[in-house]
Amino acid sequence: MLAPVPAHVPPEMVKPFDFAAAPGMEKCPFATVHRLHDEQRIFWNPADLRFGGTWVPTRAEDIRFVLNRPDLFSNKGEAGFSALMGEQWDLIPLELDPPQHGKFRSLLNPLLSPPAVAKLTPRIEERCAALIDRVRGDGTCEFMAAFGRAFPIGVFMELMGLPEDLYDTFIGWEFELLHSYDFARMGAAAVAIRDFLRDLAEQRRAQPTGDLTSIVVHAEVDGRKLSDDEVKGILYLLFVGGLDTVASSLGFFFRHLATDLDQQRMLRAHPDRIDKAIEELLRRFSVVTTWRQCKMDVELAGAQMKAGDWVTCNDSLGSLDPTEFADPMEVDLDRRNVRHLAFSFGPHFCMGSHLARRELSVALHAWLTGMPEWRLKPDTPVVVHGGLFGVEHLELEWAA
Repeated sequence: MLAPVPAHVPPEMVKPFDFAAAPGMEKCPFATVHRLHDEQRIFWNPADLRFGGTWVPTRAEDIRFVLNRPDLFSNKGEAGFSALMGEQWDLIPLELDPPQHGKFRSLLNPLLSPPAVAKLTPRIEERCAALIDRVRGDGTCEFMAAFGRAFPIGVFMELMGLPEDLYDTFIGWEFELLHSYDFARMGAAAVAIRDFLRDLAEQRRAQPTGDLTSIVVHAEVDGRKLSDDEVKGILYLLFVGGLDTVASSLGFFFRHLATDLDQQRMLRAHPDRIDKAIEELLRRFSVVTTWRQCKMDVELAGAQMKAGDWVTCNDSLGSLDPTEFADPMEVDLDRRNVRHLAFSFGPHFCMGSHLARRELSVALHAWLTGMPEWRLKPDTPVVVHGGLFGVEHLELEWAA
């Protein structure tokens, strides 16, 4: 099913492309998306039914332009989670434009700043070591369940004050909301998350515990307490953002190193190069897609966009742009220009980037310096998905 094409879109610029289920996504979403670089610099995608079709720029230069111009392109309603429930509140600060965006960004940035992350690092390392100890002697594991999701999600649940006995419940909600692409299932998950976070906020208002949720519900902006919708919008964004993106990155990173043993061995021999390697891996495996809506008529790369049109900003299209990166599909750990878009760009650059980098660094250092060489387990499928690109199933093995 495709959305009707607006009259202002020339027929030659129309190309249906399903970022969740285009042919090839189930094997490698990045290679599938990268093939778009061989076609139009920008096209109209009627397969994006949530927005009735969107413009899709394929060059990093154009994607950065959209992301860096909130005067031309709005974030309002881009996630659309409240609309799934028939409500109208914003994910904060994701769905806010200036000047409101800056006010809430200033409120939240210190909570995930480098000094804040530095204080969390010992606990992050403890969680990482404990999970590795559980599987070290087994010689094999399904990586995503044993570590890829359990590690970053556990860190974030503790940071936010979420009960760890509901881990499986949260993972189920997250999958339905972000990966099912069935509006009924997405809506049910959206309601379940909203209701849980509303009750948690009430508990922390009555009995603050010092966790991130407590800080948010007692915060002020412009000298006033946050409204219920503002608290809900912040907690919802933290919840959804904290349960998926780092796990997705870990899945792709560990799958790559399981298949490129030369690079795995090089990093084992030179652990001082791991943090630089992470930037190249983030470039090669950028997993997020975001959207913007035109506030006014805008021309971009020959496309005559109209006010109200939506624009898809797929991070991997920018990070794999062959006009900016030589051999973009290659993981080149000596690459000098690693100006990737894995954490977006502009005013909405990912608030959680410092925490994400620390988690990725702790994980790779621990596995590369403390675990035997790992490979893909023979005759087991690797399951990936499109949309927010991620790994669902990854069997690894090593000499126990």
